[in-house]
Amino acid sequence: MSQVSSQKLKLMVVDDEPDNLDLLYRTFRRDFKVFKADGALSALETLEKEGEMAIIISDQRMPIMNGTEFLSKTVDRFPETIRILLTGYTDVEDLVDAINSGKVFKYITKPWNPENLKIVVQQASETYKVLKKRTNELRRALRREEILNVVTRTIRESLDYKDMLQAIVKTIAENFEAAAGVLRPVEGDHFSVDSFPYQIPEGDRSVESKVEFSFPPEMPSLLDRVLETRNTQVQVSSEEDAALQLAVPLTVQQDLLAVLYLTQDREATPWIEDDINLLKSVVEQAALAVSQAKLYQRTQQQAEKMRAELEVARQIQHNLLRQSWGDTGNVKVQASCYPAREVGGDFFEVYVHPQGDIWLAVGDVSGKGVPAALFMTSAISILRRELSQEASPDPHVV
Repeated sequence: MSQVSSQKLKLMVVDDEPDNLDLLYRTFRRDFKVFKADGALSALETLEKEGEMAIIISDQRMPIMNGTEFLSKTVDRFPETIRILLTGYTDVEDLVDAINSGKVFKYITKPWNPENLKIVVQQASETYKVLKKRTNELRRALRREEILNVVTRTIRESLDYKDMLQAIVKTIAENFEAAAGVLRPVEGDHFSVDSFPYQIPEGDRSVESKVEFSFPPEMPSLLDRVLETRNTQVQVSSEEDAALQLAVPLTVQQDLLAVLYLTQDREATPWIEDDINLLKSVVEQAALAVSQAKLYQRTQQQAEKMRAELEVARQIQHNLLRQSWGDTGNVKVQASCYPAREVGGDFFEVYVHPQGDIWLAVGDVSGKGVPAALFMTSAISILRRELSQEASPDPHVV
């Protein structure tokens, strides 16, 4: 990302008169990195080579192309550059048109007062810094929004918790042009056995980097430091490639969920502070998604465990009911029970009395589920205890 640095701003002076050109150069060389051009064509060549200037001071009357025409050709490519026009003439219509169209910040008449010109240029440099700062903030905001949209969309398309973790490391690594990365989930105060790596496809690597890749030796210690401190760690590799390494915690309400590690290709432009801050912002949003997915996974695991336990309970309850009964003579007995849920409170009992009578009992417990099943178990146990006595009581007593 571009940003206004603490180094000297670049300033270009354009004039077809050598004396004026040298005077402007001497006036500003201490405070700016000054480039000289003796005409519009030469100035355009310098811009093509050197890129954006903070300020351009141009004479109006020049051969081939005048100042306003030249400055107009720089607007589309360098919209943030501040333009100042020098003129020894009173071309009012040209000046008004140039200023109103935004091509010129101010104009200075010849001969100029050096101190007044310095004040104007100082105002121009401050204006440029403000514009550059706002532009960079806007670009960061747009890029953050773009990356967050990509990460959010990727997360939504993930099938499960592990797919989400793999998608997060891949998406963030690609958007920050990392050569490789890994996401390590955290359980308690230690890393889990799972690991979700990413490596840039071989076809996307630079020619110099198309060798067998291995993570830098500092990676384990970098991850451990994040696990211990809960803070982002930045380190330059001790290898010859001097690759920049980052380890960022995924934290929600002081709960460390995972650690994201990224490393750059040695040919890549090193991450600057703005990149790292943007990465941390994106990781914060990803951590929220991971937290929700982890909670959902735990809920699903608990639900699955409960379903398995209820299935065992259903089988046990089914086995509590009589599966067969003794000789019932001429009486044909059929009985079955289908609970509304996995387990229930309804039951039946078939008892062949020693005197030959057949006793049938049907129970209907209020409610459903586990409480009703527990009451049913207690009821059928009492019933069988009474029926198993040596002298069975009468049905109404039972």
